[in-house]
Amino acid sequence: MLVKTFTTPGNLELLLVKLIEEVKLTNKKLDSIITQNSPNQKQKTKKNHKNKSTSPLSPDVLSLLSLPAHLRKTVIALYKLEKATAEELSAETKRLRAVESASANQLTRMGYLKKKREGHKVYFYIEQKMEENK
Repeated sequence: MLVKTFTTPGNLELLLVKLIEEVKLTNKKLDSIITQNSPNQKQKTKKNHKNKSTSPLSPDVLSLLSLPAHLRKTVIALYKLEKATAEELSAETKRLRAVESASANQLTRMGYLKKKREGHKVYFYIEQKMEENK
């Protein structure tokens, strides 16, 4: 009964119209961000096709935002460490080694990370970041 006294059909329609306007405004802002980033992404893709050693999905701000939080945390830790084992990642993120190993392997399958074996250890790294340091 309390809800009915505060919400009348006129109020609901007004709220719905405001909500639709806010969604449209948000969509316009997202579209402008995408179009502004689009030329940069095309240039990166062209460079990647010329130089096959770079990952086509090197993490940039938009792709990082599209990742789930648990994967984003792993990528951010790798930005700090540059090259790390799952154990080193787990020390940085304060999560279990198995969790970091699974996250890093998933990111590798998705193309965001690379991995290489050195002896018994497997190192994960962001290829673009490693090339900049050479």
